[in-house]
Amino acid sequence: MTYDYNTSSLLTVNNNPKTNPDVHLGYLIGTLYLAPQKNIINAPHYGLDYDSKAINLAKVNLCKNATTGCSTSCIYHQGIFKNSMFQKNKIKLARLKRTMKFLTQRESFFEQIIKEIKALVRKAKRKDLSPVISLNGTSDILWEKESFTYKEKEYKHLMELFPEVEFFDYTKYNILKTRKKLPKNYYLTYSRAGTHKGKLIDDWETLTSYLNKEINIAIVCTKVIKEKLLENPYYQDYKILDGDLYHNRIKDKNPQGENGSIILLEAYKKTDIGTSGFILQNEAEIEEYLT
Repeated sequence: MTYDYNTSSLLTVNNNPKTNPDVHLGYLIGTLYLAPQKNIINAPHYGLDYDSKAINLAKVNLCKNATTGCSTSCIYHQGIFKNSMFQKNKIKLARLKRTMKFLTQRESFFEQIIKEIKALVRKAKRKDLSPVISLNGTSDILWEKESFTYKEKEYKHLMELFPEVEFFDYTKYNILKTRKKLPKNYYLTYSRAGTHKGKLIDDWETLTSYLNKEINIAIVCTKVIKEKLLENPYYQDYKILDGDLYHNRIKDKNPQGENGSIILLEAYKKTDIGTSGFILQNEAEIEEYLT
């Protein structure tokens, strides 16, 4: 039996300068949005058939280091996604289809995403923009380890096939250990995790270990706390940047030899914040988690 997981596209591209600040800065970004964490388990509720002998949905987790806080506040569940009925939520359905395609129809998946990246590169050239790709819009996959075959040639990863294109992602993996051997055109920003089941995952000592190795860290906070921290250009000698001014994290790269920067991201309105410390809500939490 052949399962239809086709969607209009794999990559989401916003080239509207009115709603995308990156276009003004000279970038055209293509983002791959999949079903995060263990959400693929909901595929049957969306009417998606699959071969249960080929894949065990209960064992799939596209964000293996997701914590309680980031799972609760993930953009996958916010805004128009929060209360939508299963089949009526076309965007989530598309993300589930893309995920099923990636998991079970890899040859077709890579063939399509390669085609779309090439199209984005051509479009960026026409508009005099630089093409940029983010493969983990709502996932945390080790893309540098996802090999494939294209035109009878083996590639270690997509970055190898497109050396002229820059890729970036956020990750909760330990970049210094698990992901230290990255392609030159793949840039990662560490996403602060907060606590998980009551245990602090990344204390200030852990965060500074990244910063001191020229790795930027992203911290999610409320609007009030973000404005408070941005009153100064530095926090404990580390540069602070407003991460909401643009989405292309490659632009945050510091000159070689400089410490990494703290990238502040404001939590979306009506986000389920919780008490995990993932989203900094007050000055007491700054003192608790960033000292």
